[in-house]
Amino acid sequence: MKRPGSKEIGLILLGVFIVGFFLFFTNNFYQGVWKKSGLEEAEETRTYDKQYEMIVGSGKNEFWQAVYESALEAAQEHDAYVQFHARDMGDGYDEIDYMEISIAAGADGIILEFNGEESLKAEINKAVEAGIPVITIMSDAPDSSRQSFVGPNDYQMGQAYGKQIAGLLDEKTKSVLVLMDSENGNFEKSQIYSQISTAVMAEDHGQKINIKAESMTSDNKFDIEEVIRSIFQAPEGAPQILVCMDEITTECAYQAMIDFNMVGEIKIIGYYVSDTIQKAVEKGLIPVTCTLDTAKMGRNCIEALWEFEQEGRVNSYYNAELQFLKKEDIRDRMRTNAVEE
Repeated sequence: MKRPGSKEIGLILLGVFIVGFFLFFTNNFYQGVWKKSGLEEAEETRTYDKQYEMIVGSGKNEFWQAVYESALEAAQEHDAYVQFHARDMGDGYDEIDYMEISIAAGADGIILEFNGEESLKAEINKAVEAGIPVITIMSDAPDSSRQSFVGPNDYQMGQAYGKQIAGLLDEKTKSVLVLMDSENGNFEKSQIYSQISTAVMAEDHGQKINIKAESMTSDNKFDIEEVIRSIFQAPEGAPQILVCMDEITTECAYQAMIDFNMVGEIKIIGYYVSDTIQKAVEKGLIPVTCTLDTAKMGRNCIEALWEFEQEGRVNSYYNAELQFLKKEDIRDRMRTNAVEE
């Protein structure tokens, strides 16, 4: 049998090299394509017909992240993109700055968490005058030029919270403290505070329960923690019922209750269902927490902007129904999610 010569061996080795190089090149090419097919990279390269701006106070909250994700998904169905902005993103801008930037850039629509400031209301009017529709979310500015509001109204929220507080009152209850997100601290004119007060007084059978509110305006977790700690260390003692109306405040209050060994002495009414809050409710350490349908809220914002563009008019109010979840509700949700997965 004739042994292969050096020429044949050279051709074989060359063929092996070419095949190996081709496989290496192909593998690296598709790995690169795979890495570049992620959401963030895709958004950077894709162009959209419209650009909406979403401006909120605290972008670190899971609540707002969930609303944004829903709004972004709904916007893409209309060939639009939603840019997210928050006061606590570390770039030194606040809501007014973001409004001015959005107006100057000629945004196609703005979704805004109104914070009650008159100067921000002026920016809403300025945007509408420039032909940019504005949808307020969670906190409304009804006497501005905004096109629509997405969220629960204050009267509805106050009644719902009042009902939950009334259900937690007992003979040991001496005081109820409501931690409200209010810029001016004028609680007497607040429908939320008014309805909560009415509900507590209706169940106050000679106990003379002291109900008061405290303003929580900072988005800085350290500042919120300091306020919460001062409440737990107050000379007159901590309240028996503490009502929280945002996610970070709830988590800080829960941690303070653990740190000060006051489990069972303070009943916290929470807000939203982050991982921390969910575990606390499941364990019975937080008796109840309020939540909203974030997916529906995000989608309603986009539907309002789209409807206004197509029809020139839109519903002035998209209601967001409140839900209060207790231990058994959390466990039911977990079982449902497990089945769906």
